[in-house]
Amino acid sequence: MVRTATVFFSARLTICLVLTGDCEAQQPRLGRGAQWVRSHSFWISGLTQNGELYEVDEYRGAGLNTLMAWDPRPLLFQKSADGGLPIHYHVHQNHGETPQDFIEHVRGLVSESGWITGLLMHDEPRVPAMDRVGAVCDALREAFPDLLVYSNALPKGATNPAKYGFTEDVPDDFYAAYVEEFARRVRGDVLMVDIYPLGTGGGHSRVYFETLALFRHWGLRQDVPYWLFIQSTDLGGRGRRPSESDLRFQIFAPLTFGFTGICYFTYDPALGSGLIDGNRNRTPLYELAADVNDEVMHIGRSLRFLRSTRIAFILGRHEADGRLVENEMPPLPDTEPWTLDEVSDRREMSLIGVDIEKDGAGRDALVGFFRDDDGGEYFMVTNLFHEKHMSAADATQVVTLHFSPDVAAVTRLSRETGKPEELAIRDGRLELRLPGGTGDLFRFGDAKFPGLESDGL
Repeated sequence: MVRTATVFFSARLTICLVLTGDCEAQQPRLGRGAQWVRSHSFWISGLTQNGELYEVDEYRGAGLNTLMAWDPRPLLFQKSADGGLPIHYHVHQNHGETPQDFIEHVRGLVSESGWITGLLMHDEPRVPAMDRVGAVCDALREAFPDLLVYSNALPKGATNPAKYGFTEDVPDDFYAAYVEEFARRVRGDVLMVDIYPLGTGGGHSRVYFETLALFRHWGLRQDVPYWLFIQSTDLGGRGRRPSESDLRFQIFAPLTFGFTGICYFTYDPALGSGLIDGNRNRTPLYELAADVNDEVMHIGRSLRFLRSTRIAFILGRHEADGRLVENEMPPLPDTEPWTLDEVSDRREMSLIGVDIEKDGAGRDALVGFFRDDDGGEYFMVTNLFHEKHMSAADATQVVTLHFSPDVAAVTRLSRETGKPEELAIRDGRLELRLPGGTGDLFRFGDAKFPGLESDGL
């Protein structure tokens, strides 16, 4: 049954591109993180610890373009250097006491391998450690001005505030307070978090979108890119290995929020096999990752240059107690309910409605809106339906977009080819068949997809 679902839109943040017309023509002053993201390929990595299992060609074959070296193991660095693969290095907090200690530690590795392009300082710091982590990050930035310097935050999920380092005067929403402390005190060139949402049952954890929304909020507020680790193991039996639709959901949903970097946890075995097992064999997830990463690289070429302006959840319905009820979504930061009946009051919107063809639990969609430096407008539509053991094809949804009368066509950046393709809008409608967990990126009007100029597209 086709129906128009409820939409939830995030409130606009105070940025000149959105709120003041005479600011739109001005080019933004980019910070270190944004400059790095724009000057490198869309970042897709995989955490790796075992040099014996690691081979650059095999790693690249999974669609990964940067090594996340979790330990200073010479074989990892040597193989990457020989294969010309960039490296991001996890700097463990035990490698020094003072900022200068960490500088000397990193300098030794940089002098041995010229392929280090980024440093992840102190994974998952708690609140008491953040000032020290921030001071070390500042020192590393000054010593290595060409390297991206950042940390990685704890995910939401713990019920005890002590997990995050709070000892007294704990706020009610202590995870939101933790993320604010992390953003303000660590001062990374990017904001990063690990989110592993796939439990042993179906669907995903309820806190998943809350975490994405918090990091989007602080990334936009601090004017830095935001990245995440995704789940590619069963977490030692505490979760499930992703199906194809699970994997795509974990990637395209964050892209729709504006995330511009993805790292698999893990490439080699850790808490279960990753993309390869302990015998260097490819797991079934390897080929699935290679396929989706190729698509992400095509879309990511433009996403690196776009800024998220809105998020809309299109909620479907499911049957409960003999009647149809709306699918649920937890409250999200900066989010207010907006039903499609109110669209007529939103004169600035060109996309005015979304239909989901079938009812069912988890049969939802996500729409993200973006702008480029010149005010060009874009949107991304993602099918949120995914399930354990379910392929992307089996989780396909038909999603119909409704446009205002002045929209005659939109242009899609093809996931398969990386080339723009114009799609005609007929009777104000455009029907999409989106595989499970998968999204498409579009632009309105005369805007050209940024990042494609070098290919003449």
